[in-house]
Amino acid sequence: MHRTSTTISRRNALAALAGLPLAAALGNAQAQRYPDRPIRVIVPFPAGGSLDAMTRELTQRMSTILGQPFVVDNRPGAGTMIASQAVARSAPDGYTLLSASTSFVTSAFVYAKPLHDPLKDFAPVTQYATDNHIIVVNPQVLPVKTLGEMIAYARSNPGKITYGTAGTSTAGHLSAEIFQQMAGVKFTHVPFNGSAPAITNLLGGQIMMMFDAVSGHIPHLASGKVLGLAVTGSERWSEGPQYPTVAQAGLPGYGRNIWDGLLAPAGTPPEVLRRLHEAAVEAMKDPALRQAWIKRGVTPMGSSPVEFARFLTQQTEQTAVVVRDLNMKLD
Repeated sequence: MHRTSTTISRRNALAALAGLPLAAALGNAQAQRYPDRPIRVIVPFPAGGSLDAMTRELTQRMSTILGQPFVVDNRPGAGTMIASQAVARSAPDGYTLLSASTSFVTSAFVYAKPLHDPLKDFAPVTQYATDNHIIVVNPQVLPVKTLGEMIAYARSNPGKITYGTAGTSTAGHLSAEIFQQMAGVKFTHVPFNGSAPAITNLLGGQIMMMFDAVSGHIPHLASGKVLGLAVTGSERWSEGPQYPTVAQAGLPGYGRNIWDGLLAPAGTPPEVLRRLHEAAVEAMKDPALRQAWIKRGVTPMGSSPVEFARFLTQQTEQTAVVVRDLNMKLD
């Protein structure tokens, strides 16, 4: 009886081993056919924000290249972790992607119980852009004209300046926390569920200031409803050279460039990642897209999956140190 069981087990093992080449062949065949149905891209912010707009513009062109529609699925909340977790738990077949930004890494360290691991749970596709943010104030409620004046006001009025963000642990939140530490000032953080409602409250005077993507403020800068003090990146905004960098305007050493990228669930076949990367790079060659993004303070990128993986590793290491130093831990 024991010999019979052993023989059956060996046969089953041999059958399983014999099936491995077939399974691999089937997997390769599926990758070669990819994509053969619509692709869903989850965005961790509400519709109407900078990341949402870039995602739609990019995937619209990728859809033409790949011959399948891209469906944008907005899932805000929990410092972008709701969207990230949804992608991490999806089948690794290239049909569910995440359009992520700097917050993707930050939230993994700010929250005591993060819903995802930014390195283990995802397969990088491409970093498709870097995004310059701007510090804007409502001049009706915060009577300053320069960054230096704002810093002086904040030092004289600790906690009085309220600043809004797209949510806790988002890029704007971390940028403001770093700014406060370096400038020796204290603001009051008011998190919203996305940039759009925060901008509405800035315009209405319910909050005084924002650290936010340039794109959402262009019409309000032009009309004078908000005043731009400085951009957070290491270089000036090419379409708004009148705005200095924070480092140039009075806080030497400060520099915060925001990144945007596409990720798939861990285990997605390399051939699928390659096709997605090639489609994204081809899409970003579109002159209309490049011109629109540059005008809004966005620099098109197109890094390879390997380069993006290396970049995410660096971002993760740096963010862990910053969050620890700032003591930004949340329950």
